[in-house]
Amino acid sequence: MLYTSSGSTIDSSYSISSYDSVSSNGTNVSGTTVYINVDQWSGSGQYTLQIWIFTVTPPPTQNDANTGGDAGDTYSSPTALSGTNATYYGYVDDSTDEFDYYSIPVPSYHRINASVSWNTSSTTLHLHLYDENGYYLPGGQGFNSTSPNTVTSGNSSVGGTNVTLMVRAWVGDDDYTLTLVFDNISSAPTYNQNDSGTGGDASDDYNNPTGIITNIGQNDFTGWASNADDPVDEYSVDVPADYGISVSVSFNTGEANFDIALALMPNPASNIIDTSATFSSPEAVTSNGTYVGGETVLIEIYAYSGEGEYYMTIWIFTLDADGDGFYDEDEITCGSDPNDAASVPQDTDADGICDVMDDDDDGDGYDDANDSFPLDNSEWEDTDGDGIGDNSDDDDDGDSWTDSDEYQCGTDPLDYNSQPTDTDADGTCDVVDEDDDGDGYPDNSDAFPLDASEWLDTDGDGTGDNADIDDDGDGFSDAIEATCGSDPLDANSLPPDTDQDGSCNAVDGDDDNDGYADVTDAFPLDAGEWVDTDGDGIGDNADGDDDGDSVPDIGDAFPLDSTEWDDNDGDGVGDNADLDDDNDGWSDSDETDCQTDPYSSFSVPDDFDGDHICDRVDPDDDGDGIDDTYDMFPFDATEWEDLDFDGTGNNADTDDDGDSWSDLDEPNCGTDPLDANSYPDDFDADRICDPLDPDDDNDMTLDINDAFPFDPGETKDTDGDGTGDNSDTDDDGDDWPDSVEALCQTEPLSSTSVPIDTDGDGSCDVIDADDDNDDVGDLNDVFPLDSTEWEDRNGDGLGDNANPLSLVDHMKLNPLMTALIVLVILAAIAGSVAFTMGRRKGRSDESWKDDDYRSYSEPMAESEVPEPPEPPQMPPEPPEMPPEAPLEEAESEPDVEEEATIPPPPPMPAKRAPPPPPGFEDAVSGTPSPPIRVDSWEDLPDGGDYVQTEPMQYVGEECGVWVRQDDDSWVMQQP
Repeated sequence: MLYTSSGSTIDSSYSISSYDSVSSNGTNVSGTTVYINVDQWSGSGQYTLQIWIFTVTPPPTQNDANTGGDAGDTYSSPTALSGTNATYYGYVDDSTDEFDYYSIPVPSYHRINASVSWNTSSTTLHLHLYDENGYYLPGGQGFNSTSPNTVTSGNSSVGGTNVTLMVRAWVGDDDYTLTLVFDNISSAPTYNQNDSGTGGDASDDYNNPTGIITNIGQNDFTGWASNADDPVDEYSVDVPADYGISVSVSFNTGEANFDIALALMPNPASNIIDTSATFSSPEAVTSNGTYVGGETVLIEIYAYSGEGEYYMTIWIFTLDADGDGFYDEDEITCGSDPNDAASVPQDTDADGICDVMDDDDDGDGYDDANDSFPLDNSEWEDTDGDGIGDNSDDDDDGDSWTDSDEYQCGTDPLDYNSQPTDTDADGTCDVVDEDDDGDGYPDNSDAFPLDASEWLDTDGDGTGDNADIDDDGDGFSDAIEATCGSDPLDANSLPPDTDQDGSCNAVDGDDDNDGYADVTDAFPLDAGEWVDTDGDGIGDNADGDDDGDSVPDIGDAFPLDSTEWDDNDGDGVGDNADLDDDNDGWSDSDETDCQTDPYSSFSVPDDFDGDHICDRVDPDDDGDGIDDTYDMFPFDATEWEDLDFDGTGNNADTDDDGDSWSDLDEPNCGTDPLDANSYPDDFDADRICDPLDPDDDNDMTLDINDAFPFDPGETKDTDGDGTGDNSDTDDDGDDWPDSVEALCQTEPLSSTSVPIDTDGDGSCDVIDADDDNDDVGDLNDVFPLDSTEWEDRNGDGLGDNANPLSLVDHMKLNPLMTALIVLVILAAIAGSVAFTMGRRKGRSDESWKDDDYRSYSEPMAESEVPEPPEPPQMPPEPPEMPPEAPLEEAESEPDVEEEATIPPPPPMPAKRAPPPPPGFEDAVSGTPSPPIRVDSWEDLPDGGDYVQTEPMQYVGEECGVWVRQDDDSWVMQQP
């Protein structure tokens, strides 16, 4: 090790060879003291230390960038330069001065360009440009081996910051020229951004994104990003509760390619919801499948390549279209209609989770999978499967023992196999039964309390006297003792037994107890002998040659057979009679033919098929019935042919012809398993051929029930018109579109169920505001199904058009007018009477003689007839009043002509503009021509009526069907 005087390491060497060396390595140690340390690594011994002191050439006098000395040698100690266009000079040496660092302030909205040049061709200088954090800038590395090298900050936002330039002597040394040029880039897009209307560039930090405000529905924004200068824009959006979000970003793919991501805040990096990187426009992400209501989400837009504007559309959409409290996605899963508030999922325990999705439908704390009564929260177990829950069942395990009895008897009331022991089957378990075996002997005095056939054990041997054949245990059975005259219940009373074998002499068939019955014992009184094979009077036990064949028993394999004495294979058959002396399964004669040793069991013929014909002479070695000459597998009894030459015989090969269809399937599919060109049809490629496939098009509908078995998009054709219901707009063929039948509340799959359309205008009565088309709305039409009638003012059940009102009806309906007319008539009568009386009074003063009676005999001149005063003119008919009690007809009322007193019925009013919907009655309606979507009820076209559905509809024959939206706009439903 070589150290400076301060202890810093200059050089070190750790070679395991016999030589190590260190050097000052260009470090200036002149005029100082250095230290050399030699360490023993292992072992011991002598070493030689050689030291060379040599002269080094001092570096030239430097004036880097006019500083009067060397520029900074490290990134942390650079030499400061000005931020103006300038040219500087310096010197570097790869041995003594490898690096020159400069710190340069870049003016705001400017780019820096730098170049370094040198003169010596054998020298190579590198130039590097770093940002204020010490990272290479794009375009910030110059590695050319020849002069010059250039770097630039490009469009990177370095204006207003300090950058660092490094000049490095890569090879050799030389003077260099450093040129700095600054470009104004204030007009570049990166300095003129208004991302999503924020007035500037959106945040680049996904943990601190730029917040943007959105409304429910569609929100449109624009922004700019660049892979080089502004690669990421981060936005945050607050999503309302019960709403979701989807984002689409479109752009010019000729300028740039953008990727987008959607994540949940905070910690978006760990909570990514969706991403899109398709290299096409638009890119889209959505929260579908992730609940983000009431949360803040992050939208990240990343410029994968290029730069340019992007157009971002954010949709905030409701998760509960019909407002019934269940999200649309859940309703689809739960089987209810997400657009019908009256259609809600079944939720037995009312926990807000429908039964289809609820693991515990009845909310009793037991999962449905483990709940025998998933819809009854008072029961969950049915141990015995009798349909009665354990909580109600008095015999849970169904073993005919009540749970209370089982508790008392110490068995498990929930385990059918755990039942109380009831030895005597009297219904009382042994635990509480005083006579378990029911033999009439109490358990406390019963030697066998669980055996109804026993209760005494005289000899205490564990066998009851009833079953014990030797009650007193003296070794003699009770029957023998009875025969031999001794007491079977007294162990001290024994029968006489000479050979002490337990059988008294009276019944003993082997007196000497040598194991041979006396009747067959050649020596019945000699327990040591019983047989004399050769009849020489000497028992075989004592005879040295029992069979008398002159071969001593000790060397005779058959000492009792005078015809045999050797047994080569030890099979018990003497060699004289044995056809297979070595017992190897091959006869001595066969072994001779097969050329093996008939006296050696280790020498046996080869016989592959085990047919006992050795291979040497067998024409069919594997015994498969095919001569070896024609057998492709002569040593495989299971194979002899290989049709497809795949090395697997036809018998084992599940696909003999190699057409990828098994031999078992092909015959059932009607093709030849031995012909590779004959293979089954399989429309849906599910590896089940069409003749066997119950669902050829794999649309989950069996062919027998599928009107289109080879079309996965169709299964039914209700009206049999050849067009499947999925494509058919009129499934039942009744000329009413399915969508209209849904509105008209008829069955779109039944041609006998058609909407009622009284006036035949093509709009069914359910949605027709004027069923009989008499221009009087059904709400105001007393006869909504009769186009000739609409009023019944007198309430007689008959239309006023066919049955005009009588005078009395008019008087009843207009009592004030009737009273006024009567007063006028009475006044006229009173005036006439007064006039006549006046004239008569004038005449009474004259003499009757002077009277001219011609007035009574001649008619008066027309001019002389006094005219009665004109009745006052009738006022116009007042507006219709609520019905009042009718006036009683008086017989004395004068007759009044109907035409003189009753005005004609008013003309039918012209059709009015559509009334405002509930809640908008005070607004002024307009009459624009019908668009596809209008902003409010005021913009709806004429000719319709409101239908109180959910959502509300506006329906008319000419204007069509309009549906109210959540934002109070109206959308025309397409036919």
